[in-house]
Amino acid sequence: MTGDAPEPVVGRPWEYSAFPVAVARTRRLSPGFLRITLTGPALRNFAPWALDQRIKLVLPMADGSRPEFGLREDPTPHPRQWYTRWKELPEAHRNVLRTYTPSAIRPESAEIDVDLFLHDPPGPASAWALGCAPGDELVITGPDVRCGFTGYGLHYRPPVSPTHLLLIGDESALPALANIVAALPAGTPADVLLELADPRDDILPTAPAEVEVQIVPGGPRAGESLERAVRDWAAHHGAAFVGAPGSYAWIAGEATATVRIRRLLTGDLALPKDRVAFLGYWKHGGPLVG
Repeated sequence: MTGDAPEPVVGRPWEYSAFPVAVARTRRLSPGFLRITLTGPALRNFAPWALDQRIKLVLPMADGSRPEFGLREDPTPHPRQWYTRWKELPEAHRNVLRTYTPSAIRPESAEIDVDLFLHDPPGPASAWALGCAPGDELVITGPDVRCGFTGYGLHYRPPVSPTHLLLIGDESALPALANIVAALPAGTPADVLLELADPRDDILPTAPAEVEVQIVPGGPRAGESLERAVRDWAAHHGAAFVGAPGSYAWIAGEATATVRIRRLLTGDLALPKDRVAFLGYWKHGGPLVG
């Protein structure tokens, strides 16, 4: 999902745009993952530049309505405008916002795929995903080719072509992690530490021999088992990884756990900070909406 960036269009005031879309189709990938294909003419301007591109799904209200707070204006206003209006709405009348990474972007077909992990019991996004049907409308935010390349919402950006990767995540990180693994140049070694409550939710593409995948069983609190697995990995492989100048680590999942794991790599192992990327998709006690 890469490409050449066009020159930005004068008059677009922010780094991304809002795209009105509709559900085209859904497909169950595993017990815990549902792929939702979204479509709409505006997606022909959706920029396919990143492997872990952060986007927002702006879900309709439970009754299907979409409160107006400026996000549907064209061009999309700066978030200090639309997000402030959204925050000013009564809580019961705010759309649910959730962060995801597309698993595929097809501007030529005006489609993107978003793989949603279904929580049990279902939260607002899982409930919407389980109940949505072709034709249901929503809004997403993401990169717009008319804005030019801005780097907004991108985290996987190695400073040099990586010679060894360490990829760490939970279920929420799987779509981005799968994109990264699928795009690895032939012969690039990678260690993948993946926390899953259900091993059947491993939707990674078939990895080459040089990619070692360790499935970490989830514990009572998400992220704790993963952190222990990273410490064990560091004890056996950390020194060699840090000593190789082309090594790069990518961490995503529960926000607090990703911060702790990053601190372990940059503090305990002294891995340079520009060789570590981290992204929180969700947080214990509530969603990430900013």
